[in-house]
Amino acid sequence: MIELTLTELAAWSIGASMILVVFFSWISRWSNANAERRSLRRKVTCRLCLFVVEDETRDRIFQCPHCGAQNVRGRNRSLG
Repeated sequence: MIELTLTELAAWSIGASMILVVFFSWISRWSNANAERRSLRRKVTCRLCLFVVEDETRDRIFQCPHCGAQNVRGRNRSLG
């Protein structure tokens, strides 16, 4: 049988709870960063009126709901 004094038991329980807090805070930050990354991937900015929309579709051409302009999704560096 394992024999522990009251001070050892208190030290172990405080240490274990601190480790659990650090672990769950790391999980929370990781989850929040993933959600932020997914949200940024869905955001599209109209190149004419600069209206920002979260669009779920995967279409290459995006039509702005604010001004109706046709925009190319992604990094398009063409002029005009």
